[in-house]
Amino acid sequence: MRRAASGILAGLMMILFLGACASWNVDVSRLQLGMEPEAVQEAIGKPFTIRAAKVYESDEWTEVWEYLPPMFTWTPKTYWVYFENGKVVQWGEPGDFTGSPTTVREYNPNKSAR
Repeated sequence: MRRAASGILAGLMMILFLGACASWNVDVSRLQLGMEPEAVQEAIGKPFTIRAAKVYESDEWTEVWEYLPPMFTWTPKTYWVYFENGKVVQWGEPGDFTGSPTTVREYNPNKSAR
């Protein structure tokens, strides 16, 4: 009887722990267009990695930060934050970035690779 009660208690504690983890995704609702990298880190934390970066002939640059979900999350989501010249211009899940390149060209049509 005691052993069964201990097992039930351990199971309930595990469910509560995993349930608490379910909401630990990155809160991208805190992001705004035009934020600088420091403000992004204050709002949602340090990125897991810089996924991509590029400098253009005109000394403009782009950078993509990647945020991974924590372990034990029920609905894990990876987010990317896209910077141009030190300002946020886009964020979302990696699949959100697979559109045509006209999105970036509209932002600045005079870019040429270095």
